[in-house]
Amino acid sequence: MTTHRTSHRHNPMRRACDRYQNRLCACLLLLLVLALATVPFLAGRTAHAAGMRTVAEQSAARHQITARSVADAQGDSSGIGTRWAPVRWTDDRGVSHLGFTDIPRDTAEGETVQVWADREEKLVDPPTTRQEAAAIGWFTGAVTAVVLLLAFLGTRAALVAAFDRRRYERWAAEWQVVEPLWSKRLHT
Repeated sequence: MTTHRTSHRHNPMRRACDRYQNRLCACLLLLLVLALATVPFLAGRTAHAAGMRTVAEQSAARHQITARSVADAQGDSSGIGTRWAPVRWTDDRGVSHLGFTDIPRDTAEGETVQVWADREEKLVDPPTTRQEAAAIGWFTGAVTAVVLLLAFLGTRAALVAAFDRRRYERWAAEWQVVEPLWSKRLHT
């Protein structure tokens, strides 16, 4: 005894809209694969390049100086190893400066600390590092991949909902034609 299997393409129960939906979902999946293979890499590389430009600019514009703590480090104890405190330093021209910056929590008055200043001798944060630029690149690539995946899932859900809505409308219209014939059969 041989069993007859209907092929996937010639299944009489598959409607045309089922085939269209499957094709569109397959195209979306292909687009997702292609996008995931390229877009996160390009976004991460662009973010890394921008970060490296920042590293170069900040490294050229900032310099490390030795300053003296003017008072004990102040602030609450919730900081991560540093506290806000005044420091004093003398620049290359012999001009004395006073500013506030984060220094180690256990720094006493008069101790020396290493701080960063810009060309105008204003205290600034240390320049961005190469590792931070790399981390920004990786993070941007990962976020881009997640956004692409969410966009795919949202688009696919909207596509399926639209096809389902159309199927239900057609089913309701067909039922309007068939239901009177069936109910007549039941009541006779």
